[in-house]
Amino acid sequence: MAEGDIANMATGDDAEVVPEGFAALSKLDGYMGHFGQLYVNLQRRTLAVRVGEHHLNNLGIPHGGMLATLADTAIGMMMQVETERKNNAVTVNLSLDYLDAARVGDWLEARVEFDKLGSRLRYGTCRVMSGERCLLRATAIFAVLGPRT
Repeated sequence: MAEGDIANMATGDDAEVVPEGFAALSKLDGYMGHFGQLYVNLQRRTLAVRVGEHHLNNLGIPHGGMLATLADTAIGMMMQVETERKNNAVTVNLSLDYLDAARVGDWLEARVEFDKLGSRLRYGTCRVMSGERCLLRATAIFAVLGPRT
């Protein structure tokens, strides 16, 4: 991830609620532009977000799709960092286990690890945590894209 992709936007009261070591990402485009403010800690391979009202389903808890999006985005983003942006890759499989629920205001961290970063396929795992509670466990396979013709 380039330094220009990270803009530390935490000021005033927000600075107190963002854990040390995290920097706000610049607003993303497209679908992810509606997700909410994301924070990154590259050293820990972690993408984070604070749960807002817009993340909730009709039960008043974060929608499962929100957690899946966070995990998928974290794995893909950290993969780009780890491979120094060599050859983009897309998700071809994402397996999820939902283990617990979060609440509005919770700080969620999507912590990523890699099993293999091959030339054709890349394998990663992610745990979405709220404090010490694991909310979601994800495994993903990404396919490396070839040159466009």
